[in-house]
Amino acid sequence: MAKLPNRIFINGRFVGIMQQKKVSIMIPEGRYSIMIQSPIPLLYATDEVEIEKGVENVVIFKNRERIWDILFTIDLVLWIAGFFVTLPEPWGMVYEISTNTFLAIWLIYEFCIRKKYYRIREVKKQLKVKS
Repeated sequence: MAKLPNRIFINGRFVGIMQQKKVSIMIPEGRYSIMIQSPIPLLYATDEVEIEKGVENVVIFKNRERIWDILFTIDLVLWIAGFFVTLPEPWGMVYEISTNTFLAIWLIYEFCIRKKYYRIREVKKQLKVKS
């Protein structure tokens, strides 16, 4: 399954698109605000990062909504299948109520966490100096 591209911003400036798991960006030492944004501009995460000299600074972005996204995809497939298959009553009504409730809960949840959609973690590794 292809990953959707995420946009990366440093100090509010667009610097590129991240589609692989790893992207390398060389920037001078200092303090930066790094933001990763999903293809839906409403969903993003921002964090302050301190870049130090002599240290490999690694920032890891992780989608914290993976399970919700899988459940929503399953629900979406079932909803599309509902156009071709009709469930007998009362199961049809039970399915409609449960899928609409799930959609409402998912939308409210996504809206509430929209500014923290990704988990951002910073790792610093001391570089080995060759003598």
